[in-house]
Amino acid sequence: MSHPSSPLSVVWRAWRAGDWQLMTWMGAGRADRPWRLQLAIGLAHWSWVPLVLSLLLCVAQRAGALVPVATAMGLATLVQVLAKRSARWLSAPRPFALGLCPNHLAHGERGGMPSTHAAVMGALAGALAPWMAMWPELALVPVIAALTAWARVHAGAHFPSDVLVGLALGAALGRQAMAALG
Repeated sequence: MSHPSSPLSVVWRAWRAGDWQLMTWMGAGRADRPWRLQLAIGLAHWSWVPLVLSLLLCVAQRAGALVPVATAMGLATLVQVLAKRSARWLSAPRPFALGLCPNHLAHGERGGMPSTHAAVMGALAGALAPWMAMWPELALVPVIAALTAWARVHAGAHFPSDVLVGLALGAALGRQAMAALG
């Protein structure tokens, strides 16, 4: 990042300290409530299933849904690449990599800021937002995105700011790209 005593490093350490305080308040990264941890692990690994099912249901039941849903999926793929490259460049350690909690998801130690999962789901939510009022199945997308973000934090794979930045970045890019495509 930068020299340990640089102003940027001081701000970054304070930022992460606030992240850790929020995680502690949430009870994230701990196994003291096994049912909650198991729910988080399950959501972190499998939230893509209800997401894909809601998209497929929409395409199957709604005339004209294929093009926006397929376009949103393509945009989400591009956002995934951007988020992974950004995380590699920023190289911000994850909570478990700092020894703050166990690695409940058996995740690799690559950088976690921004969260790729959150960015992809945010991109889908942002890109599909204009159709959510017409096609209620799509209203599940931001709900699943938020649950996945919670799960990734609770399982110790991300700090809260990692998923918030991922969601915001993905939603903004998805919304803007879909608007640009008309």
